[in-house]
Amino acid sequence: MTRKDYIAIAEALRYARGHAMAANPNHDGGNVEAELSGVMAAAEYIANVMTEDNPRFDREHFLAVVRGEKELTSRPSRKEKR
Repeated sequence: MTRKDYIAIAEALRYARGHAMAANPNHDGGNVEAELSGVMAAAEYIANVMTEDNPRFDREHFLAVVRGEKELTSRPSRKEKR
């Protein structure tokens, strides 16, 4: 997979997460929490598969992008993983 593919997948998951949150801005409904949980579970599973496919893939950066903590086109740190 290419970086462009990773960005497209993160964008789709980020959109789904945002859609679930917008459905109930107060987050007081069980369905919203279930939707958010489902989106993030899918994101984590996809991130695991991508990590297996590409050892240089930064799983935590990908998940931060999905959560909206980082920009879609941001790049992960180049530091070596330990």
